[in-house]
Amino acid sequence: MKANVIEVREIRVRFGADDAVRGVSFRVAEGEIYALLGARGAGKTTLLEVAAGTRRPTIGSVRVRGLDPYERRDAVGAVWRDGGLFPGLTVAEVVDTWRRWTMDPLTRDEALRLTGLSGLADVPFERLTDGQRRLLDLALVLVGRSDVLFLDEPTAGLDEAAARTVWAVLRVLARAGVTILVATHDVDEACRADRIGVLDHGVLVVGDMTGDRNAVQAA
Repeated sequence: MKANVIEVREIRVRFGADDAVRGVSFRVAEGEIYALLGARGAGKTTLLEVAAGTRRPTIGSVRVRGLDPYERRDAVGAVWRDGGLFPGLTVAEVVDTWRRWTMDPLTRDEALRLTGLSGLADVPFERLTDGQRRLLDLALVLVGRSDVLFLDEPTAGLDEAAARTVWAVLRVLARAGVTILVATHDVDEACRADRIGVLDHGVLVVGDMTGDRNAVQAA
């Protein structure tokens, strides 16, 4: 049995008088892909921010490999829905720039190989498709040798072919031991994960479901 890497315990996040997240607990094991599924406004992104260490919970705790991610974020990578914008740079230049800001970075060639972008190194950012831009976002996270990833709507706006490419990369990473937490409103995307938690108005109404589409829709 693999060790738990992400442990979320009784998280509550309050904005003024309203709870965006209420009493949420779940765990994600090493090399596992766990999807948080819910409609827009269900609290997915807020919970992802807490798990990634970019937002403090009002109540509760998060541990990533036993550490508070808010205090220590090394080896943790996040890709948010809006992604990055790098006008005027080629793919190689974007990665090289990112490497200069990173301690002990992955090589450019390895980051591009892992994300299937090796053949696009000299392509300007503006000419990339939406799917290729999402893969570039992943490449930048991998430059930091992240072994825990937090992904917000990773295939939003992509066609099915581009979505399959993104998820093929995620599967390769998971097999290599990377632990991945995904937030999505898309049932089909959630069903690509190993396990699914269903959020409704900030409450985790289902915490441990496998990717059967009919069962997920019924939940």
